[in-house]
Order: sequence, then C-alpha cells, then structure tokens
Amino acid sequence: MTIAFIGGGNMARALIGGLINHGQAVEDIVVVEIDQAVATALQQDFSLTVIPSVQHLSLDQVSTLVFAVKPQQLSEVARGIKGLHNHLRVVSIAAGITTDALSHWLGGHRNIVRAMPNTPALIQQGISGLYALPQVSEEDRLHAQSLLSAVGAVIWVDKETDLDAVTAVSGSGPAYFFWMMEEMERIGVALGLSEDTAKKLVLQTAIGSTQLAHQSQDNLSTLREKVTSKGGTTEAALHVLYSEQVGDLLKKAIFAARDKAEELGRSLSQQ
Repeated sequence: MTIAFIGGGNMARALIGGLINHGQAVEDIVVVEIDQAVATALQQDFSLTVIPSVQHLSLDQVSTLVFAVKPQQLSEVARGIKGLHNHLRVVSIAAGITTDALSHWLGGHRNIVRAMPNTPALIQQGISGLYALPQVSEEDRLHAQSLLSAVGAVIWVDKETDLDAVTAVSGSGPAYFFWMMEEMERIGVALGLSEDTAKKLVLQTAIGSTQLAHQSQDNLSTLREKVTSKGGTTEAALHVLYSEQVGDLLKKAIFAARDKAEELGRSLSQQ
C-alpha cells in the first residue's frame, strides 16, 4: 500500500530518501506538492509520483498519510481531505499542531501519530519524538516508528505536552550546538588561529566528542571529569562557566523555547 506525503519540503525529502534507502519501493510513495519547482525536483531526484493537490489523491490506495506541510497550512489542507477510512494511518510532522486539532480537521479521525523530528534528519542522523493517540494500535505505532527511524533515532513520549519539551531540547537543539561552535570558531580566531584552522578544530572536536559520548559506557558527567585535570586548562575554563552561571542561562533559554512551543501550539491548533 502507498505512503502519501502531503507536502514535499525538506523534511519530507529526508523521509522519502531515508525510506528508499531502507528498501521502500518508489512505486509505493506519492507526494502532493503544489509548488511546481519542488515537484519537478522530487520527480527528478527520486523518480516518484507527484500530484498537485489532495483532490487528485485516491485514499483507497493509501495506507499511511504523512502531513509534512507548514503548520499554518495544515488546517486548510486537512479540512480538504475527505473519505478517510478508519484504518488509514496518519502521521503529522507539523510542529505545534495537536492531535486533537488535527483529528477535528479530519472529521474525527483518531488513528494519528504526531512526530517532532529535527534537522539532522536531513542526513539521516536526526532524532524524533513521537506521541500516539490512545486509539492507535501497537502495529500502527510500530509503523510510524519505522517511518521516522528512516532518518534517525526515535523516542516515544506518554504525554503529548512532552513534545513541547522535545521541541525545546532536540527540535531547537541543533541551533544551540551551531551557536556554540560558531562562538568557539570566532574565539579561536581571536586567539590567533586562521579561520580555516579554527573551524576544523571546532568541527572535529564536536564530532569526536559526540561519537565518544555515544560509544562510551561513561555518563556525560564522568566524561567531562576525565577531560578536567585538577589545576589544568579545562578546569580554568569551566570555573568561568560555572561562576557566570552559564548552565542556569542555558536552562532559562531551553525553558523559553518550551514555553514558545506551547504558545505556538495553542495558537495554531485553534484555527
């Protein structure tokens, strides 16, 4: 049966590419995309079927419907879809839109899983938070998990409100790391290094540290302690971070992201 993507933007492209790399037949994927340039690129890159509107989509042949449009567009798009059968799996990656709101726009359909992926999914190194309505069967939960696993790791949350925390930590998280790397590169140049050298040092240190954390049996605190010799350079740097309460600032920033996710979700879901 067919997986139909409503929207063919970057995250949809990532999922499509991941699915195909994991053995999904191109013939079993269809995309609804109104932007002709995006549609042409999808056809050229993946040789799959792209149609211009949901009115051209035959739901009789669709087993999974993936909403990958902008949150501001989801209400109009979802209301335009008619004739959903009860067994149709619906997966939404539209940030902020609650399952209850989407269910309402879909005429009461309840077989819905909501996902919050992040941008490293574009290189199949992402992580997605998933929440399923109680009506969703274990089989359909596993299907949604398999779909998002095509672009990285997957975690489930028991409460839909936890997706706001997922958004704050991992959805926005890449920006925090990019910002820190950007600052470290800038500071490296201030210390006298060339831009190219500073960039290489920062990027490889980030890659190596992440891989070490993944592969090590030690927790993050222990790994940090192993780098921090008493009376050494790392201790001097960390002392400044602690004294300036950078950890508290980071907590404040991530809580602000969580609060904004809640606010946007309320606003978007009331359309």
